Amino acid sequence: MIKWVEGIVHKDGYVLIGKLRRRNVLIPRLQWTFPFKEIQEEESPRKIIKNLFEKDFGMHIKINRFLVKYIPSENPNVEQYFYELKHVAGNVIASKEYSQFAWIKPTQVVKYFSTSISKEIIDYLRFLEKSGKGIIID
Repeated sequence: MIKWVEGIVHKDGYVLIGKLRRRNVLIPRLQWTFPFKEIQEEESPRKIIKNLFEKDFGMHIKINRFLVKYIPSENPNVEQYFYELKHVAGNVIASKEYSQFAWIKPTQVVKYFSTSISKEIIDYLRFLEKSGKGIIID
């Protein structure tokens, strides 16, 4: 089983998505996605997602909470672990994995993504757009 940790970072009513530079071998139709990184068994998902945003993207984020584990219909050998992240500071910088980034309204995600999305994530994005913010845990 391959495990990914994905971050849904929100700022001022928008969420961050990235477009992959190369075709993903595990999910070939995957283009636009929430930023993610593969994790190994012994690695902490929270540490990996924090490093991805802070070291790779130059952003300071706060991990609010774990949202959901999802196995995409495109590949049942992939487990995706989604976390809600709050943007604290910094702008996303260029990445070797992503050709571009976009801040979009949460419910626009379905227009960009070409792969399945869990019902829980869709419901979360609707809530996020309606409320204008995620569930903030200080």
